[in-house]
Amino acid sequence: MNRSAPLQRSKPLPPGRPLERTSELGRTVPLEAVKNAPTGRARIRPVSKKRAAQNRERRAMINALYPERPRCVRPGCPRMADDIHEPLTRARGGSITDPGNQVPLCRPCHDEVTFAPESTLGWAYDVGLLVHSWDAGKPRDAA
Repeated sequence: MNRSAPLQRSKPLPPGRPLERTSELGRTVPLEAVKNAPTGRARIRPVSKKRAAQNRERRAMINALYPERPRCVRPGCPRMADDIHEPLTRARGGSITDPGNQVPLCRPCHDEVTFAPESTLGWAYDVGLLVHSWDAGKPRDAA
């Protein structure tokens, strides 16, 4: 079927019957349905309602934990913290709303801990900036 051809009326209509059109797929659609079709689609939420509630809870928790801007906790780093890092990531069973799973880091240290290859991050596990899922039940000092 030629897709650029305009829609054709399916067949002559008996008097008193609503107008119909035949779509490219050969389906008959009442003309009123075409006129009343929605013009736009519903917006897709960028964040689910559950995640939005968790983000609000996390923001309130961070403001309570750190009313002033803290320093980066990486040993030897003199910078002020820009980000709050989660040593036990959500992928490993951590929570973004657990106050014990929040560590302030500066942006360069946070980027290194987050994006560096796993094989180069032994130091991060040693100082408690990353936690394995099998160490999740242990206190951070014993890890």
